[in-house]
Amino acid sequence: MGGEDPLWRDVMGTSKFLSLAVALPLAFGSLALAEGAPEASPGMQMADPMPAAQAPAEPGPSPREELGTTGYDTQGREGRIHVVRTGDTLWDVSNAYLGTPWVWPSIWQDNRNIENPHLIYPGDHIWITPWEMRKVTAEEAEALLAGQPADAKDPAAGRPAAAPDLGPTGTERVRQERATVRVSDHERIGLLSSETVDAAASIVANTAPRLMISQQDEVWIGLAGGETQPGEQFTVYRVEDKVRDFETGRMLGYHVVLLGWIEVLETREESSLAVVRRSASEMQVGDRLIPRRELVGEIAILDRTADIEGRISFLPQSRTAMGTLDYVYLNRGTEDGLAVGSALEVYRRGFRAHDVARNTRVRVSDRVVADLLVVRAEPRASVALVRRTDEELTLGDFFRGGAE
Repeated sequence: MGGEDPLWRDVMGTSKFLSLAVALPLAFGSLALAEGAPEASPGMQMADPMPAAQAPAEPGPSPREELGTTGYDTQGREGRIHVVRTGDTLWDVSNAYLGTPWVWPSIWQDNRNIENPHLIYPGDHIWITPWEMRKVTAEEAEALLAGQPADAKDPAAGRPAAAPDLGPTGTERVRQERATVRVSDHERIGLLSSETVDAAASIVANTAPRLMISQQDEVWIGLAGGETQPGEQFTVYRVEDKVRDFETGRMLGYHVVLLGWIEVLETREESSLAVVRRSASEMQVGDRLIPRRELVGEIAILDRTADIEGRISFLPQSRTAMGTLDYVYLNRGTEDGLAVGSALEVYRRGFRAHDVARNTRVRVSDRVVADLLVVRAEPRASVALVRRTDEELTLGDFFRGGAE
């Protein structure tokens, strides 16, 4: 693969997209390729994530074939269909289409219409855009290739404009860009209420004689037969930090790190035996459990509510400033009217300034600097994705809702 395509190479410049790869970490349940997938069948190569110390220098585009045919999704967004050939890996495909081999784990999406959507074989179709890579069926590929760009669907397209339209800018542009936003499962699970954490059971023992627990290990959990049953699944997490209200100091909940999930095999009188089905990080005795639930990959944007105001109260990973595609914790939650999908804005408060020429004081208006989307909502706090920001966001910044 590898004919140069100026449009795609410009849009997907390596440095720009590497920042996206860092900002959108791979959800632990997304790809078996990144977690010890089964051995490849003859004629197929699967991406084998390599430790940074062993990774080769970033290769140039492969000269084997031209980029795939252009298509358009139902919203008129452009992409390409790649037909997998013998010897292809997802690293190769990512490098040829997106300008870097390292980005595919962050944008790969499973397709529930396909069995084992994380494995690729010769003849498979992969839909590739700057925002996602995913396997599609032959029928889906045909529909995408038959799609039309957004301007072709617009009845007004091609008509002479009465006046030049400079288009939306800043906050308005982001609001109109799309009705849904794709987010990372790992980041959305990062906040739990105090009540949830306090009531959680935990891993009480490892059946193997070692400290750390990994995928396929069997563990004992502190749930008895009357509290769970074989086949039930639990997310395993570790408490990292307390989240407190920036204004009052009251406890809002806990920032937690998602480690993977387990499935109950059998129950006993006071405990149950479970197996680690998926591990994003090593677990240990004492890590806590919550019932596992499947989280949607896209969040619909709700109408804004004008009567919610608050402060950014916590920045994960000991950060002091956050930017676009980072996550911030807010001191408002479902009790205050927020919900998953709530759209908010961060603003700098206006102030009174002195007009020297007229010797009077005038009001300087509030200034909106960022757009947020709530991706996790607990009773007293929420986690929000920074969809766009003009400035670095810091602890204590003001946010509010507002009419669309």
